[in-house]
Amino acid sequence: MKKLILSVAIVMITVAASAQDLAGFKVQSGINVAVPVSNLNGVSIGAGVDLLGMYGIAEKVALTGDLGYTRLFVKNTNGDGLGLVPIRLGVRFFPSESFYIAGKTGIGILGGGNGTVNFAYSAAVGYMLSPSLDLGASYDGFSKSFSFGLANIRLGYTFDKN
Repeated sequence: MKKLILSVAIVMITVAASAQDLAGFKVQSGINVAVPVSNLNGVSIGAGVDLLGMYGIAEKVALTGDLGYTRLFVKNTNGDGLGLVPIRLGVRFFPSESFYIAGKTGIGILGGGNGTVNFAYSAAVGYMLSPSLDLGASYDGFSKSFSFGLANIRLGYTFDKN
């Protein structure tokens, strides 16, 4: 219930906002480094890639959708690691021209044999280093029969259609 309330609050805050021009559809690819912060014993670090689509619905607000793959590496050499595929929708709010706050919800498919589908959510902050380069930090949570979380640093590149 808390996750639903947080998601609704993020949407309401962003829809009420105004300002930066985000008109049109933009595509961004990214790379990230993930560090487990809860309930993933035996995992040391992860690395991943993603594809993010953004569609501006107001001057400071964009709807987002992302699909990614993160590989979590085990601490000992005897394990194969764990693959994670998040598929999420969300919003990005720009309180200033370069700084943003984002929230996403969706599913996370956890590999390792059974392909378990988890509820996925993310909260992020970021800074546009240039019109094409984005640096962000996020917390990604996943829950079903057990919950776990990752802290991420992400570098994204926005493709310009011009």
